[in-house]
Amino acid sequence: MKLIAVSILAITTLAFAEVSLCGTEELLPIGFTEKELLRLDEIGWNTISTTPPPAGTVNPGEFAPATGIFVRWPLGLPLDLIVSISNSTTVWVICESYQQSSVENTFNSAGVNMDNVDYVFAPTNSIWIRDYGPWFVLLPDGSQGIFNYTYNRPRPDDNNFPVALGTDWGIAVYTSTIEQTGGNYMSSGMGTAMSTDLVYEENGWNEDWVDSQMELYLGIDNYFTMADPQSSYIDHIDCWGKLLSPGKILILKVPPSHEDYVALEAMADMFETQMSPNDRYWEVYRVESSGDEGYTNSLIYNDIVFMPTFNSDYDSPAALVYEEALPGYTVEGFYYYDWQPTDALHCRARDVMDREMLYLYHIPIDSMQTANLPVTIEAEIRCHPDNLLTSRKLFYRTETSGPFTEVTMSSGGGDVYTADIPGISAGNTVQYYIDASDNSGRNEQLPRFAPSSWTYDYETSSTGMEEEGELTPVIILTPPAPNPFSSAMSIRVSIDTGANIYMDVFDIAGRLVHTINGILDSGLNELVWIPEDEPSGIYIVVIGSGNNTVAHRVTYMRDGTR
Repeated sequence: MKLIAVSILAITTLAFAEVSLCGTEELLPIGFTEKELLRLDEIGWNTISTTPPPAGTVNPGEFAPATGIFVRWPLGLPLDLIVSISNSTTVWVICESYQQSSVENTFNSAGVNMDNVDYVFAPTNSIWIRDYGPWFVLLPDGSQGIFNYTYNRPRPDDNNFPVALGTDWGIAVYTSTIEQTGGNYMSSGMGTAMSTDLVYEENGWNEDWVDSQMELYLGIDNYFTMADPQSSYIDHIDCWGKLLSPGKILILKVPPSHEDYVALEAMADMFETQMSPNDRYWEVYRVESSGDEGYTNSLIYNDIVFMPTFNSDYDSPAALVYEEALPGYTVEGFYYYDWQPTDALHCRARDVMDREMLYLYHIPIDSMQTANLPVTIEAEIRCHPDNLLTSRKLFYRTETSGPFTEVTMSSGGGDVYTADIPGISAGNTVQYYIDASDNSGRNEQLPRFAPSSWTYDYETSSTGMEEEGELTPVIILTPPAPNPFSSAMSIRVSIDTGANIYMDVFDIAGRLVHTINGILDSGLNELVWIPEDEPSGIYIVVIGSGNNTVAHRVTYMRDGTR
């Protein structure tokens, strides 16, 4: 069934094939071509696994320190974007050596800063550097590695690019045979990462093996996957969501009449009830779209957001959302005639992580602290093995304005450093951030770019506790099974306390077609939906209790419709 759906998509894509900006290449689509559908057995044929990196390896988020941006030639990007990138950092052009003169002629004519253009000479098949490009990792000693995987297309040159880059730059490459794609992956840099369950589907639904590979090679010990909430062909998470920081996420918002409305609203509601790696509830931001604009498909480079625009009335409000979510950042918009809601800027570019990254890790302390008692702040600070840490400081203040007090953090052994904020009387808000420098001139803060961006904060009370409210049960679900299904679908629900649980089933137009509502005991329960007169199609199943909701997309195929 999947093959048929992809084949239909491929025909549509080929009918409107994109041509490179220079007009020299008909670009392969982000999906499959018809010919590629006949070569699916070639996916990963040149992927050779290696041993994993050492334990303690970290996969930084997109918002981590970076020193350049990859693009692939021939281009599928607007030249004014290349100009802007070149005025901020290095444009790393992936091309073959014979193409260098064409790159330089085009870039010079467009006004690109050629002092900030460099090259990686390697063969590739497509422009989708996000999907097949290297995932940089930070090794325990502070040096850099590359994670390589099986790119989920039968494109051998693309699939081999991370290995070619590692050879060219002298970076160790760690390869798993897991089938992955960069557009369906977001890392928090703190051990939590996200994808749609496409990653399980493309690896034979071997969830335990997939999770183990993510932990072994990337240090991801919390791999959060979900059914894709969009009715698109690609099932990539960057089409509707974007991690802005370890505690902030941006989710697309479409009009109520749109077929994805119910599922996207359920996804946003779900995140608002989940804890982020910062040990706080996710800060959820919404960016509005008619459904034809893909604003989450942006690229964060240090303190700049490169956002796709669509000559739409939604463009300016979208930029304002980024500015609100990322204070102190610069938001730059770029129009291109071939941007799609499921394929825009993020799909076609990728950050080059700082090879000598100064890495800071800190889990914010509880948001309520006992008054008049010192509060210990702990952080891991790791610099490159060729560099020396020269400064590690904690800055704090009471309330939300005025100067910060500076405290030197003391070594707690290894890469761990601590400092105390003295006891503060009850009823105060305390803001703090961490600052570190090394002898290479690198200077980093947590949160990044604090205090001009934002700070961590807590409040003080006589007990150090918030007033008790109504407890919301923790809901843990197994994926709907079977999916697709033809007669009955069930979801197992595990809750930590007895509670009223509901299951609502919506069709793709957002109409409620089935509901279950009742008290469930703590422990494992099973909710079952047996369609009666509903037609075959895609349905959204929402499980919830109070403010805690989880959504899944299921496919119902009535007997005789396979």
